[in-house]
Amino acid sequence: MSRRLTIKIASLVGSVALLGGAALVASGATGAYFSDTKAGNVSGTVGNVHVAPSGGSGATGTDLAFSNLLPGEKQTVSLNFQNSGSTAEDIYIVFDNATALSALNNLGTYGEAHLSANGVALFDSANLKDSAGSCGPFSPSGCWPLKSQYLLANNVNPGDVGSFSFSFNYASKLQGQAPQYSAAAPWNSFPVAGQTTTVSGQSGNGLPYKIVATQHGVTPGQ
Repeated sequence: MSRRLTIKIASLVGSVALLGGAALVASGATGAYFSDTKAGNVSGTVGNVHVAPSGGSGATGTDLAFSNLLPGEKQTVSLNFQNSGSTAEDIYIVFDNATALSALNNLGTYGEAHLSANGVALFDSANLKDSAGSCGPFSPSGCWPLKSQYLLANNVNPGDVGSFSFSFNYASKLQGQAPQYSAAAPWNSFPVAGQTTTVSGQSGNGLPYKIVATQHGVTPGQ
């Protein structure tokens, strides 16, 4: 082999080695970058919605009682309530006993009822009927049945207080009082004559209700 050929071969081998080394360096460089890491944690608290009664006129706890109702003499009972939860809430009154509610609304023009909250009238009727079919369009002073629920207060902040009042009056034309010396007749006995029910707890007297606190914007039953 001549000297010139030997030099060329050596030069070629050196070039291949150099290219190979360059290829190795390039492939290793793809994983090179700067980095920094900070750890964190997702945390929070779970709110709650609560309402507490705080006394009122004619109130024992949440029980409200009229006393010796007489025709033409309206009586009013009331209850105070407070947002005892940790977040803003809406507060409703719910009359969840359909048979008792129907008995009250069966009075027609013999009964008058009013509901207000924080001094604002929510319901006024001197003609309590279950439907509009027998007395024409509904209006505050006409035929208007008490509904099953009303919003008492909207977006009540924690710790804030409010109140509602419920008034009732028998019409002056009401007759048929209980005999003398007999026990006082209970108010709003249900079911009324001719009405039957098979639901437990759907017979008795009075008008059962619940004070319901919900998340702001949520209606009871949703």
